[in-house]
Amino acid sequence: MKLFLETTQYGHSLKLIVFSTIFILLISCERFVEVDLPKDQITGKAVFKDARTIDAALRNIYAELRDNAFTTGNGNGVSLLIGMYADELELKSSSMARLLNFEQNNVLPTDSFVKDYWSKGYSLIYSVNLIIEGIESNRGSLVGGVEYLLGEAYFLRAYLHFYLVNLFGPIPYIDSTNYNENRAVYRDNIEIIYQYMVEDLGIARNLLLLVDRPESRLRPDFWVVTAMLARIYLYQENWGLAAMEAENLISNGGFELTEELDEVFLKHSIGTIWQFDPEAEGRNTHEGFFFIENVPPPDFIVSQSLMNSFEVGDARRTHWIGSLTDEIYEWFFPFKYKQKSNTETTQECSIMFRLAEQYLIAAEAHAEMGNIAEALEYLNPIRQRAMLPPLDITSKQDLVDAIIHERRIEFFTELGHRFFDLKRKGMATTILSVSKPNWDTTDVLLPLPESELSINPNLLPQNDGY
Repeated sequence: MKLFLETTQYGHSLKLIVFSTIFILLISCERFVEVDLPKDQITGKAVFKDARTIDAALRNIYAELRDNAFTTGNGNGVSLLIGMYADELELKSSSMARLLNFEQNNVLPTDSFVKDYWSKGYSLIYSVNLIIEGIESNRGSLVGGVEYLLGEAYFLRAYLHFYLVNLFGPIPYIDSTNYNENRAVYRDNIEIIYQYMVEDLGIARNLLLLVDRPESRLRPDFWVVTAMLARIYLYQENWGLAAMEAENLISNGGFELTEELDEVFLKHSIGTIWQFDPEAEGRNTHEGFFFIENVPPPDFIVSQSLMNSFEVGDARRTHWIGSLTDEIYEWFFPFKYKQKSNTETTQECSIMFRLAEQYLIAAEAHAEMGNIAEALEYLNPIRQRAMLPPLDITSKQDLVDAIIHERRIEFFTELGHRFFDLKRKGMATTILSVSKPNWDTTDVLLPLPESELSINPNLLPQNDGY
């Protein structure tokens, strides 16, 4: 991986990378936690000295996910870029030409976003592995309880690999900081990658079992891991386990579907399972700042394809879509998050998991198993909240199709759900070739960064089509 393949071609450089990564873990999270260490003790031993410093390192990883990695809500994240790559958003601004390749499905191995997704993802995985190895090797001497921090780290390793495998296909699953092992890694097949994720999440859930959930839901806990497992089992088509995990969370997690659509994305929403901490009190989300448009014409709009997909009377069309007009034209933009600027106190946080997904996971899993009544039991509450009539479908395939449609409407411009759903259901080419003139069957994967292939030929062959 690039973090230590590109910059450690000579033996002495490895120490510099490890030192630099640890230094960044500490220094860049000072806005969250004061970490006062003697200047000559910024070493692995110092980082893993107690729970406080480990917590600071983890907070920095969450800040990177919020601000810079593929999960960010700004112009670098999958909510925008993969939303355009699929059929959710259309680019309108000539000043944002660097996004055009995503909208036109003409992404190249030299694309800077592709390189950033790969390098940032593996950089954060390296940081997580530092934490895991540091805790495991220093357990006997660490001050303060650290089991829950170790659980968060195992969760994060699976979470980061989840996005990488869904963007790039077969990838290396990196579970150590060993330079000699990682300098020539090969790509693992997708089935193995998912199995590694399940194993990491199993460890995480055991470690987080007895941890009290913070009311703000700003850190991964037992139920966040459960939500991730339900999603992974769904992607694996392990319908029984997907239904079991989702139903466990719905029944026992203490969450509720938010009745009012305008309250779904508020900071204290009862349906939020995990959300990111804001940078400071009064800050809101990157999504709100980036998606909400005040001055026409907008930089990007909700696609006509998505607008046409709303059923008549769907309240999400009214509450989650904003409009902008110059009295001649009208444009539509995502309006799930309502705050574009700072407020006196933080009103919204970027949501990574929410309860509606678990309802639709349970619905799809039951539908695929032929449990029609059970599937409708989980699908219809989502529809009824949107002021739509309940469905009464008897055909398994029609019901699965209805659930995928519901996921499109419920999760538009949220973290790549739409594109990932089309891929895993084998529908990407059938659907996207209609509305995307340049779509090719090989566009279901992004290219591996060209710079990575030149550093480590073991990553070859390049994904098809590139």
